[in-house]
Amino acid sequence: MSDASFKIPAEFSADEARKIAEKGVAQTRETIEKLNAAAKNALGAFDASASIVATGFSEFKAKAFEAFQANTALTFEYFEALAGTRTVSDAVALAPAHASKQFEALKDQTKDLSSLAQKIAQESAEPLKAVIGKTF
Repeated sequence: MSDASFKIPAEFSADEARKIAEKGVAQTRETIEKLNAAAKNALGAFDASASIVATGFSEFKAKAFEAFQANTALTFEYFEALAGTRTVSDAVALAPAHASKQFEALKDQTKDLSSLAQKIAQESAEPLKAVIGKTF
């Protein structure tokens, strides 16, 4: 063992012990209050983040439903066009045009949904970033 170990002085009075204990209690109380404040801030940030995610999810659902409706409309247009054909060659000729329209629609929808998901993720992370920045 080293010589730097803690030793209680022989002339250690009860008054000194009380002062040290009071100082320890005050420091502990201050630390607990800081931790409590940090926990409340973190909880507020989680609430804000969850609210942003919930709102964003509603937007995402609406956008996905719009895409579904648009795809359904394209499919019905194709079937209507097929029903109006008089020959098999006319029906076969419709397929590439429909596939091209459907592909473009899906490409645009995927881009929109991806962009919205990224926006939601970024916005929902902001409250958490702010609290982490303040805390640390």
